[in-house]
Amino acid sequence: MKTAVKGSSVVRYLVVQTKQIGDVLVSTALCDNLKKNDPTSEVHYLVMDYCAGMAQGDPYIDKLIVIDKSRRNNWRYLWCLMMQLRQQHYDVVINSQGQMIGLLTCLFSGAKMRIGFDAFPWRLGHNRIVRFGLDTEHQGNCSMLDDRFSLLKPLKLAKEDRNYHLWLSDVELAQAKQTLSAAGIDQQRPLIALGVNSLGSYKRWPIDYFAQLAQWLIEQYGAQILVYAAPNERDYNYQLRRLLPAHLQAMVFDRIDTASIRELAGLLNHCQLFVGNDTGPRHIAQALDIPLLTIVAPTGAKSIANPLNHPRYQAIDVWDVLGEQQKQQLLPKLKRDGNDQELFRQLTPQHVISVVTALISKQCRITKA
Repeated sequence: MKTAVKGSSVVRYLVVQTKQIGDVLVSTALCDNLKKNDPTSEVHYLVMDYCAGMAQGDPYIDKLIVIDKSRRNNWRYLWCLMMQLRQQHYDVVINSQGQMIGLLTCLFSGAKMRIGFDAFPWRLGHNRIVRFGLDTEHQGNCSMLDDRFSLLKPLKLAKEDRNYHLWLSDVELAQAKQTLSAAGIDQQRPLIALGVNSLGSYKRWPIDYFAQLAQWLIEQYGAQILVYAAPNERDYNYQLRRLLPAHLQAMVFDRIDTASIRELAGLLNHCQLFVGNDTGPRHIAQALDIPLLTIVAPTGAKSIANPLNHPRYQAIDVWDVLGEQQKQQLLPKLKRDGNDQELFRQLTPQHVISVVTALISKQCRITKA
């Protein structure tokens, strides 16, 4: 893509996606494609510090620019950041989010081409404006990924690869293996991760349902269950173990602390299956190519973040049980991000187990105990 700016031997790109964890990870695919299409270019990525782990180690990103979250509202800090970005002399800025940081970056960068979505007021910083839902050519991708890739249309890249990856070092993988062994996990037995929590309570499939799923996985496959948690999620997550019969509780590992999102990714990389709510870790599982089932809340949308009809990365919601007619009748009555647990409970463990059974038989190297 050396034709983006006339007279320039090296094209310099800046991709802006400061948060959240899943979005930052998905948008690394933009960086990867820019570099793959022009290996001589420079690709920089602007992210928030707590999301930076999603892009570290990516061989297609030349520079990771990290924002200090604790200072993001400090105008002196922002001014210095904008001046540093301007000194980079970017040719192209791709703003894949609707945030003030993205608008300021576009306005101050001095880039000749500033690509972003058609959303006010963020569009004021763009001179190549892209509309949501523009890309309908690639069936099978999630709409979030398709929308991201529509931002590359003005650049007319020769080819696209819409997969996204999380790059872990051999050292990180070895450390994760040691952590699991120290916790008592047998590397010769199946390890399955359950993502039982979510920052949004409306996204949480009932914890007692997760417990029933865990019991089935242990009894059928001799599985060891990894239940990960941030410090403020532990009390909620610890419930799962207590809901199991006493003789099965030792198969649940819910006390393994991780100091960073990359340490969590290292643990997940040693799992044979991920089943969990629609949150950032499901993106991590997909980026690590782990077979997964995402459980989507009634007011969620499977098509936003989950691939359509993918054999390895699957999703389920209550509407798969109740049908399209019920969805059309009930969904308009639900509050956006509303916590309708009664409705969510109609997606029973038996429904989830039926999908997990097929997923294991076709995608996982797990045999019955």
